[in-house]
Amino acid sequence: MDLMVKAMKTKVGNPLRKLVLIKLADNANDMGECWPSYQHIADQCEINRSTVRKHIKNLQEQRLLRIENREGPKGNSSNLYFLTIGDVGRNSTPVGPESTAVGPQPTPPVGPESTRTSHSFEPVIESVEQSVAKAPSAPKKIQKFDPLIARPLYVSESTWADWCQHRREIKKPLTATTCAKQAKTLAGHPDPDAVINQSISNGWTGLFPDKVGTGGRSVSSGPDFNSTKWAEGLVVSP
Repeated sequence: MDLMVKAMKTKVGNPLRKLVLIKLADNANDMGECWPSYQHIADQCEINRSTVRKHIKNLQEQRLLRIENREGPKGNSSNLYFLTIGDVGRNSTPVGPESTAVGPQPTPPVGPESTRTSHSFEPVIESVEQSVAKAPSAPKKIQKFDPLIARPLYVSESTWADWCQHRREIKKPLTATTCAKQAKTLAGHPDPDAVINQSISNGWTGLFPDKVGTGGRSVSSGPDFNSTKWAEGLVVSP
C-alpha cells in the first residue's frame, strides 16, 4: 500500500505513464519486485502494448524502476521490474537487456504476496508450425509490404520500429503510401523521433510535428498571451 501511495504522488510527466507506474506498484511485493507481461499491463490499463513498452522505457530513464532480464527453462525470457520509488527496490546491480542472467533466478514471492498477479515468462521464441504437404497447385502468396524498410533516414531505427509496431497493434498498419507521406511530414523537423514518440505515448494514429518543438518540447496550439505581434503596424496619434 505504501508503494501505491508513493506511485500516486510521483510526477512522471504523462497520465498514461502514471497509470503504468501505478499498475506496476499494484503488482509489486514489499521489495518492489514484480514481473507482469507487457500484454497484461496493456489489458489492465486499456492501452496498446507498444504504448506500455514505451512508457516503461521512459520510467527506466527517469530512474523510477530498474529492469532485469531473466531466462526461462525453455529459452524464453521475461522482464523483472524493481520499483525504485523512494529507494524501495532491492540494492542490486541492474542487468542490461542484452545480458544473460547469472546465478539463481529470482523466486516468486510466497505467503500473503502470492496473491499478486504474475505472468512469469513472456515468450521471445515464436513457435514454428511444421508445414504439411503443400498442394502442387496452391497459388503463391503475395509478399506483404514491410514498413521497416521504408524508414526515413532522419528517424532512428528503434523509434521507427516502435512506430511500426504501434500502428499494427491499433489495427492501422503502415502502407507504402502512408510511409511516403509521413516521411514528407517529418522532413525538416528538428526532432522527428520526438514527434513519433509523442504519437505512440498518446495512442495517436497520425504524426503531428507542429505539436513538438526543438528538443522534444510540446508546443501549445492555443493563443500566445505573451506575444506582442498584435501591436505591429499600429500608429499612435500625438
